[in-house]
Amino acid sequence: MRHARFHFDIRDDDRFTRDDEGKEFADVKAARKEAVETGASIARDVFMSGSADHVVVDVRDDHDPLIKISITLNVEDPVRPASKKTA
Repeated sequence: MRHARFHFDIRDDDRFTRDDEGKEFADVKAARKEAVETGASIARDVFMSGSADHVVVDVRDDHDPLIKISITLNVEDPVRPASKKTA
């Protein structure tokens, strides 16, 4: 069985890393799984370090884009009650 080569281009905020080498997988489903695992691992590292709040893994074959995995960190501070003024 012949495997296809998939490339995983990575973006986190303004940084871009193009995957010129790629990896071989049996099918798109296996490449998708790898993209999710790769994105989650990178997101954990950059989110914890505070260096980025958005990670994208673009999966492509040698010619066309196939899958986009997008992971965003959104932190909301709790709403604090308004301070009471005393007269």
